Amino acid sequence: MDIQLPPRLPGLNITVGDFLPRVRMPSLAGPVLTPADLVDEGALAVCIYNPAAVNPFPLPPRGVDLPSRYAMLDERGVTLFVISGLTLPRLANWMDYIGLDFYALSDANREFADLAGIPIKRVDDRNFRTHCAFVLQEDRVLSILLEADLVHDFERLLMALDIAEGREPRTYDLPDKPWYKKKR
Repeated sequence: MDIQLPPRLPGLNITVGDFLPRVRMPSLAGPVLTPADLVDEGALAVCIYNPAAVNPFPLPPRGVDLPSRYAMLDERGVTLFVISGLTLPRLANWMDYIGLDFYALSDANREFADLAGIPIKRVDDRNFRTHCAFVLQEDRVLSILLEADLVHDFERLLMALDIAEGREPRTYDLPDKPWYKKKR
């Protein structure tokens, strides 16, 4: 029998169907955890990976209701967690600033990024790891969205969750848009 594997995304060492690397990382919850520790058996999750030159994902600009978006995930029973290149103290400051409470793991030593093969991009003559969103069932990858975050790509993330839940993806047009998208 010929099994068709999903194509690999450039640079990534993981593909749809794989498990996230089970790297133990410091967490804001206290103990050292792996991504597999964060999600209930059989449950869906969204993992946002960001190398975090500044923050695990963009700070919500005017017009974006991040708590409402987080509540939409919570209503669906989807766990949200972040794997960030920031140290735990910087992650804690960022979490305090946005006022949301979800799991955050620190990949300050870049072990997760290296094992997952998070792609590197060049911006202004500097190299950065790309941020990604992974739609997971427990820690099995169901979808990979490169350059996706909760601020700019939430509709695409919701569509990926629809597919993961076995539904036809809906078209989402959220009322809370960044102020700069409303000016177009």
